[in-house]
Amino acid sequence: MVGERVKEVRLKQGLSLEQLHDLILEVTQLDISQPTLSRIERQERSVYDFEVAAFARVLKVDAGWLLGLTNE
Repeated sequence: MVGERVKEVRLKQGLSLEQLHDLILEVTQLDISQPTLSRIERQERSVYDFEVAAFARVLKVDAGWLLGLTNE
């Protein structure tokens, strides 16, 4: 679910995978490679809790929403 929602928000915000990578690195100092981001979005890789926190912070969405715990 996290990957689907990350992709949804990324596309709504007009960000490429490269831009998302750069933003995550800049804001959180977490280096999630573009291939890894792609695998996460395709739900081919699990997402760690610290990555959910990074996605929520960078994309400005609720971590609970990314996890499917809320609808907003």
